[in-house]
Amino acid sequence: MNAGGTLLEVSDLTVTAAVMDRSLTLLHGVSLTVAPGEVVGLVGESGSGKTTLARSVLGLLESNITIAGGSISLRGEEIVSPAADRTVSIRGKHAGMVFQDASRSLNPLFTVRSQLAEVLRRHVPGIGKDQIAARSAQVLERMRIADTGRVLDSYPHQLSGGLRQRVAIGLAVVTEPALVVADECTTALDVTTQAEVVVLLRSLAADLGVGLLFVTHDLMLASDLCDRIAVMYQGEIVELGAVDTVLLHPEVDYTKRLLAAVPQWNGATSPHA
Repeated sequence: MNAGGTLLEVSDLTVTAAVMDRSLTLLHGVSLTVAPGEVVGLVGESGSGKTTLARSVLGLLESNITIAGGSISLRGEEIVSPAADRTVSIRGKHAGMVFQDASRSLNPLFTVRSQLAEVLRRHVPGIGKDQIAARSAQVLERMRIADTGRVLDSYPHQLSGGLRQRVAIGLAVVTEPALVVADECTTALDVTTQAEVVVLLRSLAADLGVGLLFVTHDLMLASDLCDRIAVMYQGEIVELGAVDTVLLHPEVDYTKRLLAAVPQWNGATSPHA
């Protein structure tokens, strides 16, 4: 659901990488917006640039990758440009990240309770012990985790893959950020757990007004979750629009080829049916 206004704005973003003795352009003048409560999907094959775009938003690019042009703004404030990177001030507090592998988010040496508490202490100044305990339990309940006490006192290796990914999402949203960037966060899950996580992500957008930038190579998944889809190819957005428009009436050959590669795709059926 689009709650109106612009939360995230990517304007004419160009990103380059230094590889050996040459420079490669990874993103070519990409522009994109995400509104509060909106789910925007970035789809495309491996190497299309979708993960580079997602990581640019939170300043998580590798050291050899550079913002060469354009800008990124959150709530009207420029956070990324060739001259500056202010993502440290928003990362964790105003914008959260969910990785493909929950182990990227979870420390195996600490319990879930300890990790949630650390995130809250770092990003919510003045929060007390009782508030931390309450917020930690509440966020796991919102993640639709029934046995919150057991999960809070568990180490990551004691949890199933689905539970670990829910906890990882909980870590990303416990500070109540305006934006969440999810990079292939359902890829490693079985089909049933994947469907449950999709419902969870949709509720974050619909109920809390969180803007979600969702990176995926799975068109069926994008059709079920997203409000709008940006199709990426060779570092460019080649098609952008409402889910039904892009997936039922694609205009560019690349999108048509992506759809043709999905065996179970039925072009006569609405993605949201």
